[in-house]
Amino acid sequence: MNRVLARGWTSALRARGDKLADLDDPVLVERACGGEDEAFAELVRRHQGKIRGLLLRLSANPTLADDLAQEVFLRAYRGLVGFEGRARFSTWIYRIAYNVFLNHRTRTRELAALPSGFESQAAAPDDELSARRCDMRRDLSAAIAALPERYRVVVTLYYLEDVSYPEIAEVLELPLGTVKTHLHRAKKMLREQLREQTPEVA
Repeated sequence: MNRVLARGWTSALRARGDKLADLDDPVLVERACGGEDEAFAELVRRHQGKIRGLLLRLSANPTLADDLAQEVFLRAYRGLVGFEGRARFSTWIYRIAYNVFLNHRTRTRELAALPSGFESQAAAPDDELSARRCDMRRDLSAAIAALPERYRVVVTLYYLEDVSYPEIAEVLELPLGTVKTHLHRAKKMLREQLREQTPEVA
């Protein structure tokens, strides 16, 4: 059923008018609640990259991230009528994504494995500076992956997904002070890990 719905959203997205891309999320949600599949397809298009990115960093498995992302949007599709708009749609969908990941982890009783590396959208380096930047991105990705999950998700949301402190607190259902503490400790751990990975200059 998931695959069927995904194909339906893709078809709807191809058929959508160009003006849909100019609409704000609340308008798209309202139209999607009214049965307009093109509006929900636009919401999927708009948010699927960030949702998959979060799930990839939490699961360290590209195939699993794709499957979980599909489950996230399936749940969002089914629960859209109950979305009251008190939070931003992006906050709501992040919360669903985090719950989907936690549920999967509970079902499988497996801890998230550390990845050997993350997918990169950067172009292949064509000079020494680009190569160094690529190495730095790879080292940073590995360092983030090595963080405890409670820190990894906060760092991913704040630095990589540009989610605000209050929204992170809402997504993770944590006090605002706890979010800030997690981020502070995560930054300290990242600095230590990156310092260890950087060879000392003689």
